Amino acid sequence: DDTSEIESGEFIEKVLQLSENDLSIKIDNVYCEPGSRQGDNYMSLIKRATVQGKRRDLDYQRKLIVKRQISSISRRQLFRCDEAFANEIAAYTKVLPHLRQFSGNRLPYPKCLFAGFDDAEKEVIIFEDLRESGFEMEDRLKGLDYNHCSLVMKELGNLHAISLAIKATEPATFEIMRRSISEIVYCPEAREFISNTLECSLRDTLTSLRASNSDGHLTNAIVKTERMQGNMYDIMSGHVLDNDESWRVICHGDIWINNLMFRRRKSTVEQVKLVDLQTMRCTSLVIDILHFIYTSTVRDFRQTHLHQLIIDYREALIKSLHIYLQAEDILQSLQMQFSVERIKEELHRKMLYGLGNAMWLMPAVTFHPNRIPDLNSVTITDFGNNTQMTQMLTPEYHKRIREMLLEFQEEGILQNL
Repeated sequence: DDTSEIESGEFIEKVLQLSENDLSIKIDNVYCEPGSRQGDNYMSLIKRATVQGKRRDLDYQRKLIVKRQISSISRRQLFRCDEAFANEIAAYTKVLPHLRQFSGNRLPYPKCLFAGFDDAEKEVIIFEDLRESGFEMEDRLKGLDYNHCSLVMKELGNLHAISLAIKATEPATFEIMRRSISEIVYCPEAREFISNTLECSLRDTLTSLRASNSDGHLTNAIVKTERMQGNMYDIMSGHVLDNDESWRVICHGDIWINNLMFRRRKSTVEQVKLVDLQTMRCTSLVIDILHFIYTSTVRDFRQTHLHQLIIDYREALIKSLHIYLQAEDILQSLQMQFSVERIKEELHRKMLYGLGNAMWLMPAVTFHPNRIPDLNSVTITDFGNNTQMTQMLTPEYHKRIREMLLEFQEEGILQNL
């Protein structure tokens, strides 16, 4: 297991001296253990490092999260981990500083102490350990309740508002941010792998629906969904890449329950942090919302709360715009553009992104923690012939897929296929 691999005390000492601006910090030892539960991280290696030493001659201890590349070259190539890691380093070093400066540090991200190459020329990202300040992950099998979701939507509203405000007042800065990150999923180099993966998710979805269709109530949804076969990549990439400029913001790119950490005060949840910026991208702000809602909530919840969550998002967006922008005319036009109705229309127009993305991520959301596929032995042909993966699908997977397709059918989304 790579997670127990030693981290150099010398390097971490330099990082801490720099981030704390204190050369008296001396590190004696660094103890590493796995930093994520099995099945919670596919693309990189997460270690929790306990660092011990002295600071101004007093005992000094810090807990850090160290993120590194996985060692398996075949898996790195297959999942395009190198591009993902490079994009995350760019997000932390070239995008977040602008967002932070402009917003007066109102960002929902962990503090990053270092992102780049270590002394051995290996990529590494070092963060504060959010668990030290009371943040934890929620159970991905349970889904999130309204309070959790509302917090996430408000943070997204604020995050997207920072982009919109920068774009309105400092377009050159926005351009620098946009150019610093790259689309790592829907790009020509990834097309074959992503297309295989999406088509495979669609096949699993159809197999699941057929197995649940003994009374014929899913026949209509199945027939409609079959029309997506062979087109998944084009449908998804179209929604991510083809957008009206006025809707484009810097998006987190991968907001789902595994990339969220929450802190409670007594029994109420009060704060959320977003982690994992590997797929940070510039796209329509509703892509983040769809990505989150359809992977991290269930149908009954959406029927009750989705409208209110969009109101929560919009209120946070407008409130933040009022903090960041002075010019009344700009504020007025943004307020008109981002009305609840317009946001709902844009969501509706891109709803198939929510469906395709949920089909793709649903196995990962619903995997049983004790039965995680061994990704080191996966090859690209497994995505064409995926018996190993299919056997791991759980009753919860079948339930969520069935409910989601019925929901999309009722919303009329499948009509246009």
